[in-house]
Amino acid sequence: MGTAGSFQPISFACSHCLLPTENCLLKMRPLTTIFLLLFSASALAQTDVLSKRISFSYQNEHLKLALTDLSKRYQIHFSYSSDYVDVRQRITARVNDVPLSIGLDKLFAETQIVYTLTGNYVILKTDKNKVLTRSGGSRQNYENGRLPGPGEDSPVLLVHEEQNLEVPPRDTILASRIEVPDMQTLRSEGKMYPFDETLLNLEKWRLQAEWVTGSIGDKRIAQVSVLPFIGTNTYQSDEVTNNLSMNVLWGVSGGVNGMELGGFVNTVRKNVNGLQAAGIGNTVGRNATGTQFGGVFNYTGGVARGLQAAGLMNFAGRAEATQAAGLMNWVKGDVAGLQVSGLLNLAGGNAAALQVAGALNFNSGDAKVQVGGIFNVARDVEIGQFGGLLNVAKEVKGFQVAFLNISDTVSGVPIGLINIVKHGYNKFEIYGGEGLHGNLQLKLGANAFYNIFHVGARYPQGDGTYTWGLGYGIGTVSVVFPKSSFNFELMAIHISENEAWTNTLNSVGQFRFLWNHQLGKSIGFFLGPTANVMVSQLRNAETGQIGQSPIVPYALIDEKINASTTLKGWVGVNAGFRF
Repeated sequence: MGTAGSFQPISFACSHCLLPTENCLLKMRPLTTIFLLLFSASALAQTDVLSKRISFSYQNEHLKLALTDLSKRYQIHFSYSSDYVDVRQRITARVNDVPLSIGLDKLFAETQIVYTLTGNYVILKTDKNKVLTRSGGSRQNYENGRLPGPGEDSPVLLVHEEQNLEVPPRDTILASRIEVPDMQTLRSEGKMYPFDETLLNLEKWRLQAEWVTGSIGDKRIAQVSVLPFIGTNTYQSDEVTNNLSMNVLWGVSGGVNGMELGGFVNTVRKNVNGLQAAGIGNTVGRNATGTQFGGVFNYTGGVARGLQAAGLMNFAGRAEATQAAGLMNWVKGDVAGLQVSGLLNLAGGNAAALQVAGALNFNSGDAKVQVGGIFNVARDVEIGQFGGLLNVAKEVKGFQVAFLNISDTVSGVPIGLINIVKHGYNKFEIYGGEGLHGNLQLKLGANAFYNIFHVGARYPQGDGTYTWGLGYGIGTVSVVFPKSSFNFELMAIHISENEAWTNTLNSVGQFRFLWNHQLGKSIGFFLGPTANVMVSQLRNAETGQIGQSPIVPYALIDEKINASTTLKGWVGVNAGFRF
């Protein structure tokens, strides 16, 4: 065949008048010649296809797989639109060495499907007026008088089936090769007029456009919409999965397997695989695998895998992803990955993730790592909680770092000004020492780390003077025998002399090494040496000297740091009872 407008001359006889073509066809107009050629070729092709002998046996089989099998074994090309022909229905039929026409009558006997032939293609269509039969013995032959007319045919998709005959899941495409149908080869003698060439090109472009926007079951390559159901997928929008989806304002689709972009909102009823981005937000009814960008929000009803990034809020049923939101991340079930938000992270299940929030991390289940500007709440903590104000958990296997830490049990270390461990190291002590004769202490935390809250006073001398101290410390305990343990403690005690509170620097730093022996279930006796240093700027009103506090029994170290500060050191002893 030559190029358009320059066809190669051929010679043949007219099948109707038996005259040479130069005496017949050349006298006709070009379009009439082409029509007669196509009509004759089509009639011969249809006769040949219908007479092809076939055999098959299908028992409760999907119709689509039956068509695939016939196409593969007998090179029969079926053409249909899945939007109008139900090829998922099951059929039962059996023939042996019969013409194709009889075989197709038998195959479609229990369905509302009718067929016609165009060239080498068997075109399928649904006829709701077709009388169903279970015998399958009569041929169709279009006796119902409802052949699809030229304007009735819905856009068809030519499917050349491959060898995979497994039953496809509902939401997958049958493994097949989809091709744009080729134009029929047309030959003629003489010149092709520009008008005829234009018609042929328009027809080719029409077929290619139908292929691009056509469907493979409930799948389409691309769609464009302005508002829900106002677009290329029309009323089927919420059933169709698109490879490329473009929503000018707000769009609704069945699924996305590729990329979806929306001016305002993207709404997907089923799954998203790929990229989804919208100016305001994205909603996915089932699972989202890939990346979601929302100017305001992202919503995934199932599992979110990949990345969710939103200006304000991300929501997911479960998350195996990175969630980043300006305000809040909320996962109804379990979380794995990373949650970062300006204010709040919520998880209804376990969080095998790093959670970072400007204010609060809250988990109904277990947590791995929580970093909150104000506080963190979880059931069990595997690695740690870092909160500005408060950490709350049941069992802590790692760290708790906050002003206040609360837990049931701690096998790691709670570090804070106040540590409350329900089943931890919680002791109350009464003891005496050389500096402050009577002392009360409360110790709260775990064996690895506990806080000490102290108050003590000297025995009054009877001259109206008095001395008392208020202190805070930290410590750790090592159990060496079932009834014996050693405590290592650091204390800072502010000393007030002859007044309710001394505002001048007058403090004692103390290191304690204490041995405790358990006398009973709830009482023990402890004893041990202390190393003490006192830093003072308190001036004696009578003598004018600095650092002459009565709690210093003697000085192993007596130094003047500067004109207004002294340093004194000594070794003492503490002994008392622990409850």
